Amino acid sequence: MSGIWAKYNALLEAQPLLTKALTSLTGFTIGDILAQKFVNDDGKPYDVMRTIRLGSFGFLVHGTTGHYFYGMLDSKLPGTKPQTVANKAPN
Repeated sequence: MSGIWAKYNALLEAQPLLTKALTSLTGFTIGDILAQKFVNDDGKPYDVMRTIRLGSFGFLVHGTTGHYFYGMLDSKLPGTKPQTVANKAPN
C-alpha cells in the first residue's frame, strides 16, 4: 500500500491539477455508486447518468477549483503549524 501512496504523491508533484481532478472524479463516482446501492431506499433502479454527472462534477469542478482555492489559501496563510492549519479550516 505504501508503494501506491508514494506513486500518488509523485503524481501530485508532477501533475497536481490532473491528479486532484482524477482523485475527485474517483471519490464522487465511488460515493454515488455506494449511495445508490446502500443509502437510497427509494426503490428506483441504479441511475448511471447520475453517477456520470457526479463524477464529471468531481473532475471538472470540485478537483480543479479545490486545487486553485487551496493554493490561494496556502499563499495567504503559509505554514503547517496546528494554529495555521486550524485557521485554514472552515468554521
